Amino acid sequence: MKGRTKAGLEHPGFRARLGELSAASDRVWLLGFSTGLVFTVIAAVCCPYPASIWGKFWAYAGLLIRSSLYLWAGDALRQRGGLVLSRLLGMGLVAGAFELLVDWWLIHGVTSGRLVYLTGNDVVLLGSPVWMPLAWACVIVELGYPALRLFRYLQQRITARMAAVIASLVCGVAAGVTVGAYEYLAYRAGWWKYEPARAMIGKYCALYIPLGEFLMFLAFVPIAARLLSDEERPLAALITGGARFAAAIAVGYVLAYALLEW
Repeated sequence: MKGRTKAGLEHPGFRARLGELSAASDRVWLLGFSTGLVFTVIAAVCCPYPASIWGKFWAYAGLLIRSSLYLWAGDALRQRGGLVLSRLLGMGLVAGAFELLVDWWLIHGVTSGRLVYLTGNDVVLLGSPVWMPLAWACVIVELGYPALRLFRYLQQRITARMAAVIASLVCGVAAGVTVGAYEYLAYRAGWWKYEPARAMIGKYCALYIPLGEFLMFLAFVPIAARLLSDEERPLAALITGGARFAAAIAVGYVLAYALLEW
């Protein structure tokens, strides 16, 4: 048990990466998060689909700007937290690609609260808009980075295991609340909707979606710890971390659906 913990939460490489987090990386994270929120609000309020075709422009623009910021930080702010942002983005891209399989289940496999995309002539991967993996990558960065910041703060005061539990719970709650808000904006923007489910948030979101987000992000801190602690095989760690978080996505949604819909 001690060896496994050493390889993750207490690994010197992970602690070193956390020690690099800085005000500069905080500003990049804040700019990316704010860009996503502002552009989504513009799409939802000013140009919802199908009344306007410009909502998709704001979706693509926001994702391209945010991902470019995190990639830029990986080089420009390498020793000041930027590498954490870029590696989380890479892990998120892998997780987002695998999440296409989960999306297929949400579109075709569920009997209530089915996901329906409304993006018109978007290029589609399997059953999802082509930009969905990138959207997952940005969300993972923007929800995960504050969790790592919180973990770093807490581990200086309590055990690493307890710090991980608290940071994971806060991250999960933030994910559920944030996704609930974004689901409303996506519905207003005409990007996607959910068919009626047994448990709904208004008429725009099946409740199992934010609950699933809460559950999946409980696994974020330990997954990120292993990602950031492997300096010898960073690409392998990135792919493994993405696959692990994709599994957390699948488990989170299935468990949430089982609790609320079955």
